[in-house]
Amino acid sequence: MTDGILLREIQSDFLLKHYSVIILDEAHERSLNTDILIGMLSRIIKVRKDKYAVQQKKIRSGMNVKPEDMISQLKVVLMSATLQLKEFISNRRLFGVIPPTVEVPARQFPVTIHFTKRTHDDYLAQAYKKVLSIHKSLPPGGILVFVTGQREVDYLYKKLQRASKRQIGKKPERVGDECGSRPEIDEKEIFEAYDIDRTEAQHQEDIFSSYGEDETDDGLNADSSDAETESETDTDSDDEDSAAHETTEDGPVLSFLKHAESSSVLKASFKAISGISGESEGAEESSNVTNTEKSNPSNPSFSKRTEPTSVSHGRLRVLPLYAMQPASQQLRVFRGIPEGERLVVVATNVAETSLTIPGITYVVDTGKEKVKNYDHATGMASYEVQWISKASASQRAGRAGRTGPGHCYRLYSGAAYGKDDLFPEFSEPEIKKMPVDGLVLMLKFMKIVKVENFPFPTPPNNESLVEAKRCLTTLEALDSEEHLTSMGKAMAQYPMSPRHSRLLLTIIKILKSQQGYARSNFILAYATAAASALSYANSFLIQGDTSRESNQDGPDPDHKDQDERKRQKKLKAMVRGPRKDFSIPSSDALTISHALRSFECSRNPVEFCREYSLHLKTMEEMSKLRKQLLRLIFHHSKSCDEFAWNYGGYEDVEQAWRSETDKKPMLNEEELLGQGICAGWADRVAKKINTYSGLSKEDRKVRAGRYQSCFLNDTIYLHRSSSVAQTPPEFVVYSELVNTKRSYMHGVTSVNPGWLFKYASSLCTFSAPLEDPKPYYEPQNDQVYCYVSSIFSRHNWQLPLHSLPIEDPTRRLQVFACALLKGDVLPCLRVAQKFLALSPFAILGPASQRRVGDLLSRMKIGGKLRDRRRALRDAWSSDPDFLYPEIQAWTQDKYQSQFEAIWEQMHQEVRFEGHELFPKRFKKVER
Repeated sequence: MTDGILLREIQSDFLLKHYSVIILDEAHERSLNTDILIGMLSRIIKVRKDKYAVQQKKIRSGMNVKPEDMISQLKVVLMSATLQLKEFISNRRLFGVIPPTVEVPARQFPVTIHFTKRTHDDYLAQAYKKVLSIHKSLPPGGILVFVTGQREVDYLYKKLQRASKRQIGKKPERVGDECGSRPEIDEKEIFEAYDIDRTEAQHQEDIFSSYGEDETDDGLNADSSDAETESETDTDSDDEDSAAHETTEDGPVLSFLKHAESSSVLKASFKAISGISGESEGAEESSNVTNTEKSNPSNPSFSKRTEPTSVSHGRLRVLPLYAMQPASQQLRVFRGIPEGERLVVVATNVAETSLTIPGITYVVDTGKEKVKNYDHATGMASYEVQWISKASASQRAGRAGRTGPGHCYRLYSGAAYGKDDLFPEFSEPEIKKMPVDGLVLMLKFMKIVKVENFPFPTPPNNESLVEAKRCLTTLEALDSEEHLTSMGKAMAQYPMSPRHSRLLLTIIKILKSQQGYARSNFILAYATAAASALSYANSFLIQGDTSRESNQDGPDPDHKDQDERKRQKKLKAMVRGPRKDFSIPSSDALTISHALRSFECSRNPVEFCREYSLHLKTMEEMSKLRKQLLRLIFHHSKSCDEFAWNYGGYEDVEQAWRSETDKKPMLNEEELLGQGICAGWADRVAKKINTYSGLSKEDRKVRAGRYQSCFLNDTIYLHRSSSVAQTPPEFVVYSELVNTKRSYMHGVTSVNPGWLFKYASSLCTFSAPLEDPKPYYEPQNDQVYCYVSSIFSRHNWQLPLHSLPIEDPTRRLQVFACALLKGDVLPCLRVAQKFLALSPFAILGPASQRRVGDLLSRMKIGGKLRDRRRALRDAWSSDPDFLYPEIQAWTQDKYQSQFEAIWEQMHQEVRFEGHELFPKRFKKVER
């Protein structure tokens, strides 16, 4: 099972009584769920140990224990290839007794590590050259290349394909003549292919060579990588050669070929591998290679013997591999390839630990990875290409030794690798790089009051905990004392971000409180789709659209070749028209939801994604998540009446989602869904900037909407690809802020300023109650309100006048009494206005009139205020003459005879609700 599922089981059964042994594999990945799980298990181990001791004592004393109550000690095994043991062994809050450590030798073949002499900025160009060099000069075997992201994978994949086609077009040289003689192998080519120095002096020079520049440019140098005239047979120059080291998965164990006489040994080895020597020494290597065999490259078990072939190898079978690929395309790397071809897999770090590709002999490691970093102070995410950790480098090298001895070519120098500030020992845990609001909510739900005291393997930063509590308070999951509210308890039931669960629960709450929506099931379906869509960073991916990620994901667009730029331009123009069919101008999330609905209703989803340039795997995962969320809503409806869905079952919602003739939500339905999104991202509000003051000349040229975030001073931008960008609204909320060349908002939804009072009141500052406009009574809510002026966020944005419930009891009673006499509470009194001896507004002033003082005094007799319609109903049920003389005193003498009939009608009307008393004012919404 996944770590997330086990965490959910802990919420219902803290002691995990059904488990005796739990194994956590791949613990080195340090995901957020894994860290929480390790902390929880460390507590469960102690509790179960104590309960087990007490239970055994009872058994020894002769007491009987029911079989279902029997409990055993819990055993936990953490498994990892490159675990940072220090953080687990030395953390006494985690484990009071240091757990034993068992090291199991890796069952893999030896891998030879090669460093370059210098670290080049254009690592993609170096990877391209290295792959072609290996293909030209080294024995058969698959090549695995590690790059940082999908666009780099696609770029290098296409470039290698073009090189392979040009190579096939060349006529290969025949090896040997009719008599079977073979040409001599060039010694220089052997050294270049294996990256071996000819002299010890060169080797020493590499060890102490300077790294050069610390910062690298992800862009590709056009001169070195984009020149289509570059020969695919070019090899690395001498200044790129480096020392090589034999290694297992744990790191280098001995130096390789350091002396001059090694050249003859290597040459003989290459001849043996290629089948040039006439000796028959192609025995298979066993899994337990001795140290002598590992250090001797001439060992015939290094590779299977191959038959004589052409000097120029066959074509390259180049395959891309990244996380968001459709499964059918990912599986191609496991299929066999035709004889005479060489497999080349260009992959992201998904191939680092998640899978083992058969037949890989050579690994080309750029030493780079793309990481999504999160700034807890600003709430801004950024995609950065940075150096990997030494643990990751070891994992990558190990990919070459899974099915046989191999080589790993690191496209960086040994000097650079030795710098801890560039290559740390381990990658930073996920808990340090992402928001922890979901973590805090989960721990609070598990009755852990002081989250900072939880035994994390690596504790989160204090500022991230502060940000998480502030976020949960804004979302109304925590109260002012940091205790869970009813909303927070319901949010914790959903295995997703608190923001997404707040969206769903808000929609359910609104639909339950506002009757009359004929398409309630359709709205709920759209809400689950919006929550699903906002759960993916690239949830609506148009091929070729570079707006969703940093341009650090690949080569600089300025260096792209002309054909690629034309292709991208043509593709964008082709999908611009069909994309408008999905557009809902008020929200990106609803636009994605509409696309998802069309995807699910299509007869051929694959063809649909191809036609509209949508990402098939993303759409499939969004669809699965939407259905899962819908099932969770009905599952939790059984145990939580406040947020229970009472308008149909799962099948009813699915039927409404698929069968409605009007595919898009109506305007009022859009507003309702917008309120749900606003509630979930209420602390990520931005206001449109209408002036150019303070902007640089470069920023003024940007063709994008300019906004100011409620928590930032810098200008942020609404990208032109956003659905909301057609008519930029005054206020928006955004799901994420990503910093590329500029800070762009993603997942944007327009909001009504009035929603901010309701869903982000903790960020508003209100004035004292205003007398103009006058306070009033709201019959639907049966409550009195006053108007206030307000400002929002630390930027003091002025919001429209807003009404709030009156807190002062005396003032509240005055306003209700005035509304009662005006007929705003019971409509029968409206026709009696001409009977009154004094204006009802006299109640709002000083109590100078006797009838004013008598009425107000009577309405608060016994310490209870009769300031609501239902309070009058309760009072009249026990005393029908309550307020009779006080209200009669407001009637002129000549109309006293008609007061009795009005009094009887008042008793009849008080039984009804507000929407029944004022049907025209609260007419049901027709759908």
